[in-house]
Amino acid sequence: AADAKRKYDRASDLYKRGTGTQADYDTASASLETANAQVGQAEANLAVGGLPARAETIRAAENQVKQAQSELGQAEWRLSKRVLAAPSPGRIDDVIRNPGDTAGPTAPVISMLPDGAVKLSVYVPETAFSSVKVGTLLSVRCDGCGPDLKARVSYVSPDPEFTPPVIYSLENRQKLVYLVEARPEGDAHPLQPGQIVDVDLADIGR
Repeated sequence: AADAKRKYDRASDLYKRGTGTQADYDTASASLETANAQVGQAEANLAVGGLPARAETIRAAENQVKQAQSELGQAEWRLSKRVLAAPSPGRIDDVIRNPGDTAGPTAPVISMLPDGAVKLSVYVPETAFSSVKVGTLLSVRCDGCGPDLKARVSYVSPDPEFTPPVIYSLENRQKLVYLVEARPEGDAHPLQPGQIVDVDLADIGR
């Protein structure tokens, strides 16, 4: 019953914060209340059955307790299925559906960026490619970012490509570059998806 109370409190909190519907909350609440009442009644019957010469009453009460506990477990399981949880910590990027909206079983509800999922895509010119390896530490600069933002190279493409359209300029549009991916070190919150950054390769060129 104590565990049921804890899970009811959780459902109540989710509803108050607007992450659950009224119907889901009412259903889960009613199921838990019924299961708790059955447990209480069964335990009361078991206490009465403790009197002398009441073996049959004791067995019947024990069976009632087991049945009520089984129903309570089922109610808790149904309640748990009404709560959506992210597979890992992260930050909300976009809210796609709000409380009260209808969503199918595979429809997205929010868009989130898991912690550690930020990745920088850097295009390195041929002149600097030979000096960039997996594990190389890069200095990163961007609008709104603080100083000393670092990223460590996690992937280096073996194949060259022409400069992508997103960074075309008259100066470099015909140059071959190599795709390098890097993961930020430490706090990556200043970086946003799609944000343009500058990478400092001061020791090996730019």
